[in-house]
Order: sequence, then structure tokens, then C-alpha cells
Amino acid sequence: MHPGNVLNYDYTVARYFMFTTVLFGIVGMAIGTLIAFQMAYPNLNYLAGEYATFSRLRPLHTSGVIFGFMLSGIWATWYYIGQRVLKVSMAESRFLMVVGKLHFWLYMLTMVLAVISLFMGVTTSKEYAELEWPLDILVVLVWVLWGVSIFGLIGIRREKTLYISLWYYIATFLGIAMLYLFNNMEVPTYFVAGMGKWWHSVSMYAGTNDALVQWWYG
Repeated sequence: MHPGNVLNYDYTVARYFMFTTVLFGIVGMAIGTLIAFQMAYPNLNYLAGEYATFSRLRPLHTSGVIFGFMLSGIWATWYYIGQRVLKVSMAESRFLMVVGKLHFWLYMLTMVLAVISLFMGVTTSKEYAELEWPLDILVVLVWVLWGVSIFGLIGIRREKTLYISLWYYIATFLGIAMLYLFNNMEVPTYFVAGMGKWWHSVSMYAGTNDALVQWWYG
């Protein structure tokens, strides 16, 4: 880009994530409101059989707000702020543009599968870490794609100074990756011992160790 030229930032992926931020925010908080009323009016637990009970809906509420609303918001801001503080447009790199869109659509696939599995009661029973190991793998892939976007955009930046906001994104990427990986170390029982469904797993940790790791995570 020559001096004086206007840099046209591409906010396509940022808009995608902004839409899902609003969507998951509304849905997640609506479910939270419903389960709050269920605590005061227990009969509301039987609106749709087992699928509307507090125990089925609470993981949907927490996951919808944490992994839906909050993560979408973080990623929406990244795909907006990242370009501006680095003085580079996503459109300048076809590879990073593909990574950004793949990041979004794989994330949406993961969220849809997560909603289905939680509705069906397929969970690890660990708070904020209910997803079984196949979905954990998808979560890791989504996270890796975000990392590629972060460091890829940094790699082609025009602004040589890495502002503090970028270090927060990097710290978020590394910190949550470490938390998620260590807390979700699981043993697939079907493939290891021939027991249970193919998606079923148990924690790699036992007893107090499992509780301590879960406390550290959540």
C-alpha cells in the first residue's frame, strides 16, 4: 500500500461472528431465564418431557453464553480490531480469508452438534466441560484456526508495534488452550476397553486430581 492510499478492511468474518454473538446471547440468556423460573416453579421442568428439565437446559445455557455469546464476541472483535491495529486487511491474504471463513463455519458446526448432544443428554457430566471427546476435537480445531488467523495476520502486518490489545488476544488464545486441553483429557471407553458407546469417555484423571483440574478450569 502506497502512502496516502486508503486501506479497505474486510469485515466479512467479523460480521458473521457479530451476528452469532447476538443470536447466542439472546438464546443463551432466554434459556437462563427459563431455568431460573424453573427453580421457583418446578412444574416448568415438564414442558417437553426430559428435554426441558433443568438438568438438560442448564448446560445449554452455560455453553450458549460462554462458548456461543462470549466466544463469538471475542472473535468478532478480533476480526475487526486485528486488521485495524495491524494495518492490514484480511482481503490481502486469500489464505487468511479462507482460514477466517473456515473458522466461522467449523465453529457453527461444532455449536450445532453441541446443542444436539446436550439436548440428548450426551455429556461428560463435568461443569462447563460437558462435551464428549469427538466435539472436543472439533473445539481444538476451531481454536487452532483462530491461532492461525492471529499469528498469520501478525506475520503480514504493516504496523510494527504490537499494541497491548493484541497481547490480550494472544494471552487468551494460549491461556484458554492450556486450560481446555488439560481439563478435557479423556479416555474413550469404547476404543480402549470396548465398553459403552463410541462417543463415551471418562476423565483421564481420577478422584481428587480430577476435581482439582476441574476447579482450575472452571
